[in-house]
Amino acid sequence: TNPSFNRHNLALAVAGVGSALWVGFAPIVTKIPGSGTLPLLSHQNYAATPWIRAALIGAYGSGAALSMAVWARSLPDNIRANPFKWPGRIADGVSKSLLCLAPKDVDDPVQVKYALLTGTFLAFTGMGTLCNMPIAVIPSWTSRRLSRAFPLWMLLAAVNCFDLKEAAEHVTLGSEDKGQYGYLSSGVKGFGQLYLGARAGCVCFDPSFPEAFHVINGVPGLAVAAIVAIGLTQRSDE
Repeated sequence: TNPSFNRHNLALAVAGVGSALWVGFAPIVTKIPGSGTLPLLSHQNYAATPWIRAALIGAYGSGAALSMAVWARSLPDNIRANPFKWPGRIADGVSKSLLCLAPKDVDDPVQVKYALLTGTFLAFTGMGTLCNMPIAVIPSWTSRRLSRAFPLWMLLAAVNCFDLKEAAEHVTLGSEDKGQYGYLSSGVKGFGQLYLGARAGCVCFDPSFPEAFHVINGVPGLAVAAIVAIGLTQRSDE
């Protein structure tokens, strides 16, 4: 049983279920305010392509089922045989992880880096899931099109960064026999580059900026803070 793998499988299961639900309820989630009730006017609607909707739900759902099955196989026999004990097992693991968010050594900049990034991505997850507009848009800058789906990706990023924090604490980050951490670290850095590049493109090359970015203009301080926080992904692990 590997706690890191278990966390990733659970996060993938949550992301798969959440993505399937987002596709299924996209017309409601992305409804344009003031457009009435029926027919729904939405940013994302699969009414004309129901086969795409079905394919996406099937892909996300099957991925979630596979991840959950792999996680379940890692459980002790007495717990695996009783699915009613699974929620308690998950709650215990999540609670333990939340209490371990702080770095063990605050003088280690790599531990601090990944602790801060874990907290940042969890905050982005909460903002996109629980907050109303315009705050919900800050992590993604996608208005209502993808702002409610973006938190699922942020949850995966938070799990990656938490694993990297633990690897830094155990001095296994960068070791040859733990090559998976190199891939996770490169993925986090690549995401940061894509995120920062997209923001720079909006500001410097989009002719509709800032007039068309009404939601972002409503909370410019948060938008700048999010960019600064993601900039931490570019710090070296050395």
